[in-house]
Amino acid sequence: MNNEKQLITKSYYRSLIDEDLEVHPIEQLGELFFNEQKKDRPDASFIRYAQGEVYFLNKDYEAAIFKWENVHNEFKQWARKNIADAYLEMELFQNAEEIYLSIQTDSLVLQMEVLLQLFSLYLQQSDHNRADQIIKQAVALNPDYPNVAKLARSFFEQREDWSSALNLVVQESIRTMDTNWLEVLKNYIRSGYAKNFEPTYFFQALTICHELDIDLFEQLIVSLWKKYESEGQLFDWLLQINGYLKDIEISSDYHWQELSHIYKNTYDTLMGGSYSMEKLKVVIPDFLHIWIRIVEKEDEVFPSSAVFAWNEIIPELLENDLLSLAEQKLFQTEFDFHVLEKSKALHEAILKWTDEHQLRKNIRLKRLSNEVVDFNQMFIGIVGIHSSAKAAFINHFINDQAIERGNTNVSCIIQNGGEFIVTEYNNEKSNVLSYEDIYQERKGNKITKSSIINIRMPNSILQQNKFSIVNVPDLPFKPVFTNELMDTLCLTDTILFIIDDEAGLTETEYRWAEMIQQEFPKAKMYFIVMNTHKDEENYTDIYYQLNKAIEQGELTGRIIDYKQKGEVRQKLIQKLSNEWQKHENINLRISSYLYLNKRLLDDLFEQRTKIENQLDETIHWNNDLVSRMTGAIHQLEDMEKEKIEMIRKSFALMKDETRKEILKGIPKVLKQMSKQVSKDRDFRKIHVELNEEMNKQIQQYMDEVILPDFLSKVNDWFAIAKEELKNAKIFLEEIKEGFNSMLQEDRLQLHCDFKILEDWQRDIDRLTVQVNFHPVNIFNRATVSQILLKGTGKVLSRLTNNKESLVNRYKQFIESQDYQEIAENVASQFLNPFTLLEQGLDRDIRIFFKESFEELQVLVAEMEQDTAQKSEQLANLRENPEAFRDPLKIFDITRLQYKYILEVKEMSYIHVR
Repeated sequence: MNNEKQLITKSYYRSLIDEDLEVHPIEQLGELFFNEQKKDRPDASFIRYAQGEVYFLNKDYEAAIFKWENVHNEFKQWARKNIADAYLEMELFQNAEEIYLSIQTDSLVLQMEVLLQLFSLYLQQSDHNRADQIIKQAVALNPDYPNVAKLARSFFEQREDWSSALNLVVQESIRTMDTNWLEVLKNYIRSGYAKNFEPTYFFQALTICHELDIDLFEQLIVSLWKKYESEGQLFDWLLQINGYLKDIEISSDYHWQELSHIYKNTYDTLMGGSYSMEKLKVVIPDFLHIWIRIVEKEDEVFPSSAVFAWNEIIPELLENDLLSLAEQKLFQTEFDFHVLEKSKALHEAILKWTDEHQLRKNIRLKRLSNEVVDFNQMFIGIVGIHSSAKAAFINHFINDQAIERGNTNVSCIIQNGGEFIVTEYNNEKSNVLSYEDIYQERKGNKITKSSIINIRMPNSILQQNKFSIVNVPDLPFKPVFTNELMDTLCLTDTILFIIDDEAGLTETEYRWAEMIQQEFPKAKMYFIVMNTHKDEENYTDIYYQLNKAIEQGELTGRIIDYKQKGEVRQKLIQKLSNEWQKHENINLRISSYLYLNKRLLDDLFEQRTKIENQLDETIHWNNDLVSRMTGAIHQLEDMEKEKIEMIRKSFALMKDETRKEILKGIPKVLKQMSKQVSKDRDFRKIHVELNEEMNKQIQQYMDEVILPDFLSKVNDWFAIAKEELKNAKIFLEEIKEGFNSMLQEDRLQLHCDFKILEDWQRDIDRLTVQVNFHPVNIFNRATVSQILLKGTGKVLSRLTNNKESLVNRYKQFIESQDYQEIAENVASQFLNPFTLLEQGLDRDIRIFFKESFEELQVLVAEMEQDTAQKSEQLANLRENPEAFRDPLKIFDITRLQYKYILEVKEMSYIHVR
């Protein structure tokens, strides 16, 4: 290597000269060369090689090249490399590159030096792509070569080629097992330079790091964790890293503070509702397996409780050894965890999710949840079979008439308040009631058994002792818990079981007492025997049975002989108050709060089924309604056509009859004008006079005969049209009432535009005030016969003895004339003004129905849109049930986790006491 080092640094010549002589190396080498030439078989290649080095170092590159070109021994390839170096110094890059690329050698050192020189050459030419290829080739060939890896890293960083830089760092970390490279890797990851790499890519480096530096190992995992989380690849990362950590069996002795913390935060993310249960079922087992092994001592309760919560929801998901470890840690851990605060946050998350999915909040359960975390009140539950005994006790105990006998079969909370207010809370909403309405409503069964009545009233006993009386619905004779009964009982801190001494202690009451104590073991129970002194034997027997059951451990609690006297009431109040002060009730309340959260979730699950059924029913109902409405629209279209046809035809018929009368009557009127021709006429003007008189006769005929008759006809037509439109309105009213009844709202009005009748009437009045008639030309028309007749008249007017003949001639002419054209003219003048009215009938009748059509069509469009939306919702529900179901299951797992934590906390409390 020493020789190779000399070759690399171009200092081989030193091995041939005496550095102690004060003679220049060139002169010494020249002397050696001269002596070598004197030999029989000279070999001056080594000397030439050395001379080339000296010339190169003194920047005489051409002389150096000349010398190296004549090297033919084992230094030949080194000489060629040096020649290329000289060209590189002279910036003859192409020459240098050609020589570098042509060098063939088995020497790893020479290969590396050539590659490094090519790297330098390409950098000087700013050919970064080829420089990149060469430096990667050099690293691959001999990564141990001095500074080659660092040089490559520097080059990649300058180019911001972080993919190549990261790959180099990972490979060097694995190869060298040097933590310095692992530190660089960590910094790259934290700086965001590790994008687009699969998690498994880093695992070999992580394994090396685990062996070398456990602190750095944790830092690397956390850095990668944050990287993949920020890139939206958290789930894939968790799948890979948990499997990896499980395989390498990481130490539980190490203090995994940062990793423990990130596991806890990530678990909260996983349970935040962004992931389906199917995905969580894949990742959770290994996740919990690792978390529980690296968790900090003070946080062991979290993964341990999570293990049990998941195991309850999905049995056999987790391995037995994990369950055993969770049990061991859960019951040995010491922790400070505010279950109530977390439970309230869970409650709010459930309500928020309910709002986001536009579901109904259960107002009754929400109210109970608010009450159960009111630690300033003691909730005293009143239970029993006999309504009258319960009512009597409640009213006497609070010294007020709060509840009527026989009306204790609905949950009721009686509390102190500034004024008397009664509120009903059911699953749907809350309603404020008057006191009188409560029992009327109950008797009418309008307040269901699932409702809760809250009575707030000024009461000194409730106020001073901070009592809230909870009337539990009368216990049925068949001892079976209902959800509503459980909901009310979970609110109670202390239970007063009311027993009527007249009825005695029945088997049903005994069984109910057992069941309630089994279900609510932490609630204190008192057996209140209402002592009326009416049946002493029953009273004694009740005491005997209860005492025996308590002594044998079948029941727990105290027996209270309750006489309806003030001092008895006061003693019981004192006992209850003392018990409230001594008893640790917080955990009991939190447990009840968690139970009510479960009931909220159950209610949402039930709503999902109801929603699906309601959507299905709504879709079918909408389709049926649309079908009916479409049929109604078709009926309306047919009726509109029918009305248009009938009204238009009747109008046309009326006009036609009038036209015929005019065409028949006018000729008669005109022919009768022959009677007006006499010898007394001035035959020179007769044609003018007769023309005027005939027009007057036409006018008179139209005014006195045609107009009255036409007015009668048009009024008859108007009455018929009006009646037809009224009948159409009646038909629409029937449609409206039918559909509004189906819709259960006054959605349709189906107005008709009767203004068209006013318009018709106005037009009729305007057009029938007088006959529209302009005089027509009868005798002044330019016909041949008339011209002859006029001319004859002028000639014969001088001949008086010919007047008789002229009169006859005129009469004959008038009587024989065809007046059809005149009649047509008159008829047209009279009827044409009504043509516009007639032509507008179709449009007017359509206007009459227009609003009704539009209403029906708009409603059909709305119903079809609603159907499409609901069909899509239904399809999503059926195709993706997990979208609804999974968040609720995740909420329930969280609830169970808090439940287990609470139980452990309670056990710790009991143990300490």
